[in-house]
Amino acid sequence: MCGRRTDAILLELGRQLEPQLARLLREKHPEWQPQQGACPRCILDIVKMVQQRRAPESIHLETLSPFPTYSHAEPALLATPYREHAYPQFTGRGVVMAFLDSGFYPHPDLTQPYNRILAHIDATVKEPVERPNFRRPAVTSWHGMMTSCVAAGNGFLSGFDVETRYRGIASDARLVLVKTGNRRGRRIREDDIYRALNWVIHNQHRYNIRIVNLSVGGDIPSDGTLSALDELVEEASARGIVVVCAIGNDAVSQVVPPASAPSAISVGGLDDANSLERAKHRLYHSNFGRGGNHKAKPDLIAPAVWLAAPMLPHTWVYNEGQYLWKLVHASDRELKKLLQTRTAKNKFKKETLALPPDEIRRAIRARMMEQKYIHAHYQHVDGTSMAAPIVSSVVAQMLEANPALTPAQVEKILCDTAQPLEHFPRERQGHGVLNAPHAVAYALRAAGGALQGRALSPDVRADEITFRYYDADAQHVAVVGEWNHWQAHSQRLRAQGNGIWELSIPRPKRGVYTYKFLVEREGGIEWRGDPENLQSVQDGAGGFFSALDVSR
Repeated sequence: MCGRRTDAILLELGRQLEPQLARLLREKHPEWQPQQGACPRCILDIVKMVQQRRAPESIHLETLSPFPTYSHAEPALLATPYREHAYPQFTGRGVVMAFLDSGFYPHPDLTQPYNRILAHIDATVKEPVERPNFRRPAVTSWHGMMTSCVAAGNGFLSGFDVETRYRGIASDARLVLVKTGNRRGRRIREDDIYRALNWVIHNQHRYNIRIVNLSVGGDIPSDGTLSALDELVEEASARGIVVVCAIGNDAVSQVVPPASAPSAISVGGLDDANSLERAKHRLYHSNFGRGGNHKAKPDLIAPAVWLAAPMLPHTWVYNEGQYLWKLVHASDRELKKLLQTRTAKNKFKKETLALPPDEIRRAIRARMMEQKYIHAHYQHVDGTSMAAPIVSSVVAQMLEANPALTPAQVEKILCDTAQPLEHFPRERQGHGVLNAPHAVAYALRAAGGALQGRALSPDVRADEITFRYYDADAQHVAVVGEWNHWQAHSQRLRAQGNGIWELSIPRPKRGVYTYKFLVEREGGIEWRGDPENLQSVQDGAGGFFSALDVSR
């Protein structure tokens, strides 16, 4: 479309555009068909056009979108790996995570195409016992199902489209699910959490548990002394288990166990407004204060709102969500038929059914907005209960990248790489916002890591630029960018062994250049941004172009 020659492989990779971008390209170039693909230049041009058309503030009330959106065209909730710029090579493979929560459900996002749940433990009884059959969708199952899927769900029910791939960052991790509480059905107390965590500690080696996520809170705010539960968290950490805790959602200066334990990675909340623009990011109403040994909490913050999580199957919420999703995506002809059924007449008032199709659709969307429905199988959820699993999932990436990391090293890397949220009190955000890609990059460079002693990519020096890429499964890697006119194979990185690829090029003229890595693997060719470079531009296909800044 731009009239310049492009390597055929780049056109092939440019076929998977988001519908909005494909439609805009058709408007600009009516003769173009999506199956022809598009080159990086044309994609970047259309991405810039989309960004210019975005509203500065959310228009979700106007569009009746269930979440903040800045465009009238096909709004989408950001998938967690996308909003976190997650390091794509790591998905928690080989890492076992334990979740302590009120209950669980073997959701397809955890059990398909293969079951990643190693065990389900009922710790609501005096002596915790394994109960492999937990398919009954009890009310207590909601919370734990969501926390485990936010961290480790693979988005199985959301399909494979880039806009609706609602998976967690640790989508290949294995799980041990520990039902926490008591038979009396009362709120979860500290002794309930203690019993469940004690089981995890005593069965750590049986399941090779490396991480425990606690999106539950105790009874009494910390006064600086260590409670029995705090002491148990310290023991878990000393035994090599990374303990991640939600800090609570009351916006008050108090911290309760287990988040108050000094060695716990206590997670507060970020409201990122469903946007990648940091200028839109705000603090979530999470707790803060001093924990055991008077340590400041939280340690860092992570997204705590506008997060995709599955609905519990076979509940009225799930059934309604499926039904409304079907209605809102039906053609006018199909909608008319559907609204003549008994189900519709029981669901809607006569006055609503008498409205024109557009107004009926608006009424449906209003209900979807009220109930947070974002997909036939998913809602958006909020709370530090959901922020903690995001941190846990990044920890799983870190331990996959470098299994030798200790809990203390994991905490230090997370805190050292976190990015403070400007213009907001430090006491409410700890070290700042979770920096998922750099947490993994630093894990690779810690003792025992494959990239130990090597600088981050791109390493910009006075006369040259060095690119580094880590991928144990890559067969060939090339860097392709504006400075080399997007030539697909002109600048190949050289294998250094152990999955390390490097290339140094002469420093180009001053400017900002977009680029990507072309990665050849056994399963095919992938088009990836530089995971260690935080400067990026959306690529219109669920990923990013990286930006090389040599303007200074």
